[in-house]
Amino acid sequence: ADKLFAENGYEKTSVANITSLANVGVGTFYLYFDDKLSIYHYILFDYQKRIKQYISSKIGKITDRCEKERIGLIAWLEFINENPNTYDIIWQSLTVERNLFVDYYKTFSNSYKKGLDKDSNQLIDINHEHLSLALMGISSFMGLKIMINGGQKISNDEILEMANSMANVLNNGLFKK
Repeated sequence: ADKLFAENGYEKTSVANITSLANVGVGTFYLYFDDKLSIYHYILFDYQKRIKQYISSKIGKITDRCEKERIGLIAWLEFINENPNTYDIIWQSLTVERNLFVDYYKTFSNSYKKGLDKDSNQLIDINHEHLSLALMGISSFMGLKIMINGGQKISNDEILEMANSMANVLNNGLFKK
């Protein structure tokens, strides 16, 4: 289903397409899922869980907030490199069922905000919800580089360069004084 939703889109993918590619009977599909939308829900939130777990495993016990952001960005870019369907699945949710898209990003933002709240002593005086959205936007659009490159993976060196550039901005600001 993941592959078909990414390649053909949600609307053009049928349960029959999914079961055919998975080499299982339609009846077997319905033992696990109520319909095509329920498997889409499962896939979307499985991505969310896997992304969070992957980034958390890389951040580990890092206490420096800027370093968390740098390592988190590296982890995100690594995840996108290895899971090129990620954007296709996540962004389709906007048209599949708008509330899915909203819930997906609200959940990420709320989780991110909690992490920022814990590290508030390392941050400037700023609304943490706004900051979570800004940092998510940076990561998201940096990850689009893979899609812009026609789906070709980016090198580990480029991932490090991107993350180090962003850490430099976070540590030193964007504008010259």
